[in-house]
Amino acid sequence: MDIRFDDKVCVVTGSARGIGYALAELLVDSGARVVMIDVLAERLAESAATLGAKGSVTAYPQDITRIGELGPLVSRIRAEVGEIDVLIQPAAVGPQRYAADITEQEWDDVFAVNTKALFFLMREVVGQSMVPRGSGSVVNFSSIAGLVGMRKPLCSAHYSASKGAVVAITRQGAAEWAEHGVRVNAVASGGVLTEMTMSLIGDDLDKATALVPLGRLSQPQDVASAVLFYASDLAANITGQLFVVDGGGYGAQSDPGYLTPEQIAAYARS
Repeated sequence: MDIRFDDKVCVVTGSARGIGYALAELLVDSGARVVMIDVLAERLAESAATLGAKGSVTAYPQDITRIGELGPLVSRIRAEVGEIDVLIQPAAVGPQRYAADITEQEWDDVFAVNTKALFFLMREVVGQSMVPRGSGSVVNFSSIAGLVGMRKPLCSAHYSASKGAVVAITRQGAAEWAEHGVRVNAVASGGVLTEMTMSLIGDDLDKATALVPLGRLSQPQDVASAVLFYASDLAANITGQLFVVDGGGYGAQSDPGYLTPEQIAAYARS
């Protein structure tokens, strides 16, 4: 089944690298007019130039935590690229910090990106471009860390709390905007082989993958492919849903009886 976004304007945050870049690439290949947003201006320019050779790509370097700038940013995108059909929001920060060490400023910094900016950008896009036209699709990014408690080395209370909040924001948006033909869904990914993930787990890759039934962390393309389905017209009657892409780990961790001695040893705290 070929998922197409021909001539649709699709905005992807955090798209200079990682999952966001994988999404932008798949969207370009599907015929979309892709808008890439990222705070990493130089990396964004490089990524946009690479993808621009394949199709329609416009890059907007932007710190999305500058909430007052989001409305003008959306207006500019609408004027320069067109009305927005799809908004996908993987932009996030995920510093590893044990609960006893988290400062108030660190807590606020994580929520500023993962939750506050996500909500206000979504509200601007939906309000300016989707509600007036009676259609649109939003896919937000949560995490399995927002659904279950995480053990070392991946436990970070502020990250988990921010990603749990994304689920509530998504379902509330779906309920409020359904009457306007706007769908809002979320993805909860497990470990994904991105620069951010590898910076957290370092040499603990075996521990991070030990409880994944399929035996590996996700590639960015694994998550991107699932997101594109939910963003597309093929999911026209799906809204307010959370879908998990994690190799089966979320569904299996509740029953440790399925773990082999080798898996238990690999995941045991050092």
